[in-house]
Amino acid sequence: MAEIRPFCAVRPRADWAEKIAALPYDVYNRKEAREETAKHPESFLCIDRAETQFPEDTDPYAPEVYQKAHDLLYDWIAEGRFEKEKKPCYYVYEETREGRTQTGIVACASVDDYENNVIKKHEETRAEKEEDRIRHVDACNAQTGPIFLAYRKNETICELVARAKEKTPVYDFISREGIGQRVFLIDDDKEIAQLKEAFAEVPAVYIADGHHRAASAGESQ
Repeated sequence: MAEIRPFCAVRPRADWAEKIAALPYDVYNRKEAREETAKHPESFLCIDRAETQFPEDTDPYAPEVYQKAHDLLYDWIAEGRFEKEKKPCYYVYEETREGRTQTGIVACASVDDYENNVIKKHEETRAEKEEDRIRHVDACNAQTGPIFLAYRKNETICELVARAKEKTPVYDFISREGIGQRVFLIDDDKEIAQLKEAFAEVPAVYIADGHHRAASAGESQ
């Protein structure tokens, strides 16, 4: 059975979310990442790819690069660009592009489930990519990159997600890439308990994307 927990997110303040939102760190090559952060210096990519804050010939795996990621993250928190949730919550995340909508739940998965194969893998990982993410997580003391998990349809989960989407979203904007972004909060104690119990009935979840992030989370616990 899968353990999928609510958590106290450190997330962008509503008036900063559109500026901070960024695509995953690994969809850019070095040149593209540098160009993107130069155009958008408030993008979270500056933290996820902190080598962009140094001269072009800088080793992206140098200790100072990971330290820069840490410093930027905590500077931005201190400046009030981020806020910490007051209680553990689940988040319903909706993306819309070209008429197609995809909805998921942002939550914490269990490292034990990863080790015990409740979280199913289907890709081999490369040691150097794992090491990079381990060092990034350790330096920032934060898991900055989500892991995309899939699970078999559960009617209770579907109902709770649909109910959440009837609320006013905490974020509602179109990103630079033209993707509609909406996030809804599940903070009602009864609904939180129902969602946690529903996930406990799910026998397995599957990594759709993020094998290196998942492996590094296990090593960084």
